[in-house]
Amino acid sequence: MHEKQRGHRYIVIDDFLSAPDFAAAQDLMERTAFTVRESVISAEDGSAFRSRGARFGPDLGTPGALEQPKVYEELARAVRAYAHFYGEASTDWDRIMFAFWKYPAGSRLGWHNDAGLGRQGEFILFLHDRWRPSWGGELKLIDEDPQPVTEDEAAESDLVLRMEARIDRSTTSPVAIVPKPNRLVMVKSDTVHTIGRVDHTAGDTLRRTLTGFVSKSPARERTRASALESLSAMLTTN
Repeated sequence: MHEKQRGHRYIVIDDFLSAPDFAAAQDLMERTAFTVRESVISAEDGSAFRSRGARFGPDLGTPGALEQPKVYEELARAVRAYAHFYGEASTDWDRIMFAFWKYPAGSRLGWHNDAGLGRQGEFILFLHDRWRPSWGGELKLIDEDPQPVTEDEAAESDLVLRMEARIDRSTTSPVAIVPKPNRLVMVKSDTVHTIGRVDHTAGDTLRRTLTGFVSKSPARERTRASALESLSAMLTTN
C-alpha cells in the first residue's frame, strides 16, 4: 500500500490490499446479490448494479470487535489512520456504510457532491481484475473547497445544472483518476465529482467498486423527508 497522489480534497492509495485480501474482496463481491439501479442524478446516466448496503459503528476493525470481512476492516483502519481527513472516530464520525457497485459499458454517474446527512467523506476501492485507461469510467472531481452558493444556483432545481454552475465558477480544472485495480480513493464530503461514462470498448468488463460513506449520525429524530433524502443519497455513490 502506498500513497500515489494527494490533493486538497482527495487522496489516492495504490495496492491498498494484499494480493490474498484483494482476491477475498473480489470473492465476497462475486457472492453478493445485486439489483439494477437507475441513476438518481440523471436519466442520461444509464443503469448500474448495486448490492445491499452494510453499516458499521466506529469499532469496526479494532481489537476485540466482532470479526468482519477483511476488506471492511482494512477500510475502517484506513479511515481511522486518516483522521486529519475524515475526523476522529466517535467524535466526528460514528458510522461507515458500504455497498458494492458495478457499472457496465455505456453507464456513468452525473456531477454531484454527496453533501449533508452528517457525511465527513467517502471512499472508493476498485475491485475489477484489470482496467484499460481507454475504457473510461474515471472518477473526476473538482479539487476545490465549495464556494458560496449564488442566487441563480440556489434557484436551480436540476442537481446536474447546479453542479455544472459550480464547475464553471471553479478556479481549477477537474482531476481525472483512472479506476486502476486495488486503488483506493478517499474524497471529502461536498466535493463535486462524477463517474465518467464507461466506454463501449470495455465490452463485458464491469467497473467494480466497494464504496462507502463516513458519517455522523444525526442527533435529532429524522423526519420522513430526511429519511427519503437519506434513501436517495444511499442510492447515489461511486
